[in-house]
Amino acid sequence: MPGYGVIPALRFRDLEEAVRFYVDVLGFELQRGDLAEGNISVRYGDAQLMLESAAAAFYGTAYNQAIRERAGTAGPNALYIEAERIDTLAQRAASAGARILDPLAERPWGQREFTVEDPAGNWLTFWQSLGGG
Repeated sequence: MPGYGVIPALRFRDLEEAVRFYVDVLGFELQRGDLAEGNISVRYGDAQLMLESAAAAFYGTAYNQAIRERAGTAGPNALYIEAERIDTLAQRAASAGARILDPLAERPWGQREFTVEDPAGNWLTFWQSLGGG
């Protein structure tokens, strides 16, 4: 029986910049798609994301317009992504000049976490169990 998964779709005014950030800065793997298509799938471990161009017209007229109006606006939500080798990832992001909103720290719930902001203002909180390496 197939499982149910959630694959967040993040929309960007500058898709090329977003792909560079996710692949080059954070180390996500490119799964499929390309810039011309305007829809790219990336993966980090078991986490999968869709990176889409806000200028694309994939959906109905009203929805496409709503995407364009919201693109680049700030929100308080963060994607929560489990990560191995979190020290390396946090250092990689910082060395690349990524905006670290919350530096790597131990949390009382038994995890180490840090939060980084992507080029569109989306927040990504990477975490690792204190029991993990």
